[in-house]
Amino acid sequence: MDNHISPNILIIDDEQPILKLLSMILSRENFNIDTTNNGENGIKKIESNSYNLILTDIKMPGISGIEVLEYSKNTINKSTPVVGMSGTPWLLEEGLFDAILTKPFTKKDLFKAIHNLI
Repeated sequence: MDNHISPNILIIDDEQPILKLLSMILSRENFNIDTTNNGENGIKKIESNSYNLILTDIKMPGISGIEVLEYSKNTINKSTPVVGMSGTPWLLEEGLFDAILTKPFTKKDLFKAIHNLI
């Protein structure tokens, strides 16, 4: 009997096709996936659930991925790795996120980032 527990990953992105695609890809690899399409709901989910990794878009209307990161790192989930996804990674301050995925990214890049962090 396999006692391996599947990691819980929260995906936050305001683009529904990206949420669906990432959810599908990661679910196939036996990750438990939770999704939301905005930073505000992302923070609510972080408050009420335990995640092994948070994958967030950086530029979203309302609460940004950087604000999600700051909230996560300054509350109960200090040790939870946060991966930022961005089409403009050169605008980011170095070292904020545990990893950055430049959109569009490959499945290989996605899994490399996840496996390096959990």
